[in-house]
Amino acid sequence: MKTTIKHSIQDSVILIVALFLLTSCSSRFFSYKGAVVTQKDQMIPLQETDRQGVWKTNELAVNYHYWMTPEALKISGTIKLLGGFAVGFSSIHRLSVQLLFLDSHGVVIENAALFSAESDRSMDIMPMKFERTITVPQETRYISFTYDGVLIDGSTDSTSVNIGNSPSRSLSW
Repeated sequence: MKTTIKHSIQDSVILIVALFLLTSCSSRFFSYKGAVVTQKDQMIPLQETDRQGVWKTNELAVNYHYWMTPEALKISGTIKLLGGFAVGFSSIHRLSVQLLFLDSHGVVIENAALFSAESDRSMDIMPMKFERTITVPQETRYISFTYDGVLIDGSTDSTSVNIGNSPSRSLSW
């Protein structure tokens, strides 16, 4: 009886860990919905005209070009690591860049994956390109970007650094 309970608990723990890993590695299962972009300079007004620009932090830049159609937003561009992040590391262990759709208060309505790299891809993939057509939620007034990643160097004493920028989670009790 003890062995059966022990195996049942082990199986449950393994299943929970496997489900967590599956959902945490897939941007489709992860949502920033409800989070808030608080920096106005990171909020790009969504206009029904052809628009291009650069959204950047001290780690990463997104050069974007978008245009609205009656059905969707067409967006393309490149992602580039900046400064020491571009030259001090030899490969991308993992990098995910997403487009955020924001309401008039900077609250995330929806997010959509733009670019993903993993499995220790060489930095030679620079610049990283994306092109997507995405349905825009009706309440969208702004767009922004978010990213999360791990960079590694190729030395024998391999060093890694986490990079990321994401909207704030509001704490409502």
